[in-house]
Amino acid sequence: MPTYDFICEKCGHKFSVFCSVSSRDKQICPQCADDKISQRFTTVNTYGVKGGKACSSGKCSPGCKC
Repeated sequence: MPTYDFICEKCGHKFSVFCSVSSRDKQICPQCADDKISQRFTTVNTYGVKGGKACSSGKCSPGCKC
C-alpha cells in the first residue's frame, strides 16, 4: 500500500496516510475531522539509489559513486 500526503482545505493541516488506493478518497483530516482534503504531490526520496538499485555498499553518503 502506498502513502498519500494530504492537506486539509478547512484547517490547513498537512498529514500522510498509509492506505489502499480504494480508501484514498475516504480519508478525513485527523485534526478537525473535515472531509474536504486535497492530495499533495511530493517528491520520492531516492537517496542511496543509483540506476534503480540500492547502493552496493549499503552505506551511501554524500558524493557516493556506487
